[in-house]
Amino acid sequence: MLKETQQRLTLSPKTKMNFQEILESCQQTVQDAMGSYWAKKQGPRSEALQQLGRSIDYSLLGGGKRFRPVLALLVADAFAGGPQKVLPFATAVEMIHTYSLIHDDLPCMDNDDFRRGQPTNHKVFGESTALLAGDALLTEAFFAISEAYSREPQLGLKLINLLSEAAGFSGMVGGQAIDLSSKESGLALQELNLMHALKTGALIRVAAEGAAVVLGLPTSIQEQVRSFGQKLGLAFQLKDDLLDSAESIEKGSFPELLGLAETESYLNEVTAEAQTILKELSIESSALAQLLQMNSTRSH
Repeated sequence: MLKETQQRLTLSPKTKMNFQEILESCQQTVQDAMGSYWAKKQGPRSEALQQLGRSIDYSLLGGGKRFRPVLALLVADAFAGGPQKVLPFATAVEMIHTYSLIHDDLPCMDNDDFRRGQPTNHKVFGESTALLAGDALLTEAFFAISEAYSREPQLGLKLINLLSEAAGFSGMVGGQAIDLSSKESGLALQELNLMHALKTGALIRVAAEGAAVVLGLPTSIQEQVRSFGQKLGLAFQLKDDLLDSAESIEKGSFPELLGLAETESYLNEVTAEAQTILKELSIESSALAQLLQMNSTRSH
């Protein structure tokens, strides 16, 4: 499957794949890799472990845009790299993203009953099992990296360093803390930018940057890819806020502070900055440019 996908993801006139086909191929590759990883965890287990496994499968394999791991695979493709070496890191990022969604939905956080039109994990499996499912996914992400890159320990260590920073106090968790505190006091624009750079942007940024690290690209190019990931992460959040505010302006959103028109302008500005980076890297015709465009025009 991975060998076939590598051939399909290398863009050339011979492939005749449009962007939607490329996107779906990447999503399926990620889905297969995650399913395969968790299938290896099967074996003689107690009922409690089986229930925990079902809880993990429910959220991890239940669908979604797979935006972060797809981004990592598209970075690999843009620099003529196959997906095999990047895929373990990409799936680890998705494990952490999924853990964050499970925990965000809990009553002590956002207290959501539904996600993607389905009951949230804790509504199906209970709060304690959902909490443990998130804990397991977070931990397994780093195990997966250490296992996949065991023959290149320096690379594995670098990836763990990058991903733990993006997921922890100085990244996603820190952003979530700001978000929770803002529900009472509100945020100024600078604080709102910081919150989203950490809560949403950090995992998107590291998906791109980590792929560049796996490929062994020069440090200067890694830094530009990191910057592209930062811009894309902000653009992703701006578009989310616009979609969420289509009917009514949400509290603590960019449209609340800037207005819908100014938020749209901000999105266009950030998208143009990201496109400039792709041009500087001479990959402005890659699927990454189409991913940027897709984000700007998506309806969900």
